[in-house]
Amino acid sequence: MAKTEPRTLSGFMELLPNDQILFEQMKNTIEETYKRFGFLPLDTPIIELSEVLLAKAGGETEKQIYRFNKGDNDLSLRFDLTVPLAKYVAKNYGNLSFPFRRYQIGKVYRGERTQKGRFREFYQCDIDIIGDGELDLINDAELPSVIYMIFTKLGFNDFTIKINNRKLLNGLFIEIGQSYNSVEILRIIDKIDKIGREAVIEELGKLNIGKEQIEKIINFIEIDGSNNEKLEKLKALNIENDVFNKGLEELEFVYTNMKLFGIPEENIKLDLTIARGLDYYTGTVYETFLNNYRELRKCLLWW
Repeated sequence: MAKTEPRTLSGFMELLPNDQILFEQMKNTIEETYKRFGFLPLDTPIIELSEVLLAKAGGETEKQIYRFNKGDNDLSLRFDLTVPLAKYVAKNYGNLSFPFRRYQIGKVYRGERTQKGRFREFYQCDIDIIGDGELDLINDAELPSVIYMIFTKLGFNDFTIKINNRKLLNGLFIEIGQSYNSVEILRIIDKIDKIGREAVIEELGKLNIGKEQIEKIINFIEIDGSNNEKLEKLKALNIENDVFNKGLEELEFVYTNMKLFGIPEENIKLDLTIARGLDYYTGTVYETFLNNYRELRKCLLWW
């Protein structure tokens, strides 16, 4: 009988005891911080019905999920903790108190190409505040303050919380007559860190967007300067539609209140390239980067 070589699948991680101890210490720090801010624990199944997981996702997401059939059931491994949360809230709506503040730390699975800092099986550490109807925008400023406390507790100081608002981008697309292409444009913009400026321009061209419109999109996401200068430049565009103006108002409010929550200016950056490719993001979005380890990016998303 041939011997079976003991090996772990590519993109899946196993740690030796000393590293596992450090990992558990980090996870405990994150969990204790979540509790300190009043978030309640939640656990959801790793396996879900595919129709549930894919209800608000498609394209690249559908290509990456681990999907299989068992009997008559079409099943998938969860690719994030957000969609299972939405299912949980919808299913248990009558038994929850709102606003519902939950945290979950658990494994998720994505069948993408493995590379440094990116795995096929990895942990997500999520917090969400779910409202019954409208939710106060101050929550969008509170969530990055949780990130700030966690990173500093873990001993990191040189990191940047990048923030944007999807309404700004959607308002721009309305202005240039590309609202029908908004989802695809956002997914392309969201890849700019991976594929670069020229590749983004090339992919936008494949959507049959005119050169002048592409130039406006690129000029918009490349608005530079300090955070306050970027806000002033956005106002100076004089884009007159309700979606854009609402996004600008929200971005300025969240930015101002992030500082009031104690996040130093040097740890905040307004970044108009932060788009997020999934359809369910509609408002404030963040990504947090360790500046010396940009490939190890920690994302926290809010909509």
